[in-house]
Order: sequence, then structure tokens, then C-alpha cells
Amino acid sequence: MNDGFTSVLYVEDSPLNVIVMEAMFEQRRDLRLHVAEAGMPAWRLSAQLQPSLLLVDLHLPDCHGSDLLKLLRMRRGWAQVPAIAVTADSDFDALGCGFLELWAKPLDVRKTLARLAELLPPPRGTRPADALNPVEVQAAGLQTGVMIDPAGDGARRESALMVRHKQSLAPRQTDYGWVR
Repeated sequence: MNDGFTSVLYVEDSPLNVIVMEAMFEQRRDLRLHVAEAGMPAWRLSAQLQPSLLLVDLHLPDCHGSDLLKLLRMRRGWAQVPAIAVTADSDFDALGCGFLELWAKPLDVRKTLARLAELLPPPRGTRPADALNPVEVQAAGLQTGVMIDPAGDGARRESALMVRHKQSLAPRQTDYGWVR
């Protein structure tokens, strides 16, 4: 799956957490987020990927995230891929289990985007969307991720991704994980 994007594998069983991460990745159009809902789908998906970053929830339905990381590290070329434990378990010893660091849920959007920018800088000759001024964002056709009430009072704001997913929050299972 080498499509010119930098790949990130996110292993997460909560559809809501996946929606939140997808919303953050909308801000980084140079990144491709691949999602698996459990250890076994992640293992199958990993045969097709060469990610630059792993984001792994710890409490998966079929295994613990630290056990999955050990298994993924056995794939050719995966030994040095940075891995982040993404969990609500803030007492977890991420460093002792082979993770680079721990991102505590609920995720702080600004901190997460800043850390992604540090770990996965944009491709050469580009700037991240948040470095553009609003006129450049509109000219480039980039989405801001927020929909404002057409009445103009600004009282009702919803994430564009939540609006997109309102029709079907229930993901469907494929051979390689969950797809919306």
C-alpha cells in the first residue's frame, strides 16, 4: 500500500476514538491513517503496510496492546517503527513495554497534532494546513473540520466528521479491520 502517503497504523476498538483520531488526521492530508479494531485484524493488515508510526490502544478485545506490539515488531522493517500507547490507563509503563511514549485518553487535540508534527514532519516543500492563513486554506480547498449553523448565530457547531458519520456510526468488518 505505497500510495505516496506516510502511513500510520492505529489499533483501536472504540469507534468514537477512531472518529476523533480521523478528525485529527484530516488536518494532516499527507498522512494515511489505517485502522484495525483488534490485534488479529492489525496483524493481517500489517502484512500490507510499512507504517512510519504505530498508535496502539492497550485494552483490545483479543489481546493486550503491548503483546500486539511485540508481534508487530517481528515483521520485517517494523523493529524501529516508533510506537505510541494510546490509552486511558495512565499508569501503564509504556517505555518498559517497548513504546516510545504514552498518549493518555481523552486525547488533547492540540498536543496530539503537535506531537504528530514532531514525529512525522510534512513532506518536503509543503507546510501543514495549520500554518496556512485562512485565505490560503480556502484557496487550497482544505476543510477546517467545523461546520457552522447556517443561521449564522454560531451557537450550533458540529465536527464535520461527526456529521459525516451520523448516518452510520456502526463500522462494518472487512478482512483487514473495520471500515466506515
